Amino acid sequence: MTGSRQSGNGRIDKVVLNNPRWVNAVFSSPDWAWLWLMVRLWLGVRWLEAGWHKTQEAAWTGGGLAVKGYWERVIVIPEQGRPPIAYDWYRQFLEFLLRNEWYDVVGWLVAYGEVLVGLGLIVGAFTGLAAFFGALMNWNFMLAGTASTNPVLGLIGLGVMVAWKTAGWWGLDRILLPALGVPWQRGALLGGDPASVGEGVPARKAWYVEQWVRMLVAAAVAVFALAALDGALQLLVFGLAVLLAAVSGTGRFFFTGRETRDRRH
Repeated sequence: MTGSRQSGNGRIDKVVLNNPRWVNAVFSSPDWAWLWLMVRLWLGVRWLEAGWHKTQEAAWTGGGLAVKGYWERVIVIPEQGRPPIAYDWYRQFLEFLLRNEWYDVVGWLVAYGEVLVGLGLIVGAFTGLAAFFGALMNWNFMLAGTASTNPVLGLIGLGVMVAWKTAGWWGLDRILLPALGVPWQRGALLGGDPASVGEGVPARKAWYVEQWVRMLVAAAVAVFALAALDGALQLLVFGLAVLLAAVSGTGRFFFTGRETRDRRH
């Protein structure tokens, strides 16, 4: 954001309003990518679990009767009390979809869309887009009057979207983004200049191997805790995964020693 001020000689100088340092660090620096790895794994497992069972149910993928019943229920305006849908334009939109029997297509899109969002977040592929489509579904569910976990999932998804450059640093985006680029900047495979999230200096291969192995172990432990455990045990095991990811992502070494570390800004 820019503003202006008048200097002593009558000239108008531009003033640039910068983000706080911690905002740039948390949302743009690979040094904090370990945190977004844990965040996106938590979010990804939630989406994958939500969508997987839908793909096995005919009410979602074999006719969309679950979607049809949901739409018929939420568009009703009760004689007393507030209707589930607060905005008339969204109610009319659902009525249009219902009249044209689009519930079959929407049921299929929701079921497999949730699975794809979950997988994208877990493996870190096009992480920002995956978080966007997840938040878009949360937004639609909330417009239809369903709160449930949607506010929390949507807010966390928004954070992943803001951190899109580094949220997938420990994932496939570390390869995909420099290779393919983004809509406003082509990647190396499309004729653009080689891109990277941060500049670095060389380090031994063992340095990278140790970091990647420990980060993959942390990711596997986190997914196991989220998918197979519950209660206090889940929190404990997931906490250990977060700790391992933190010491790996912030440059703590056990085997290779402290080598020359990437200097990222």
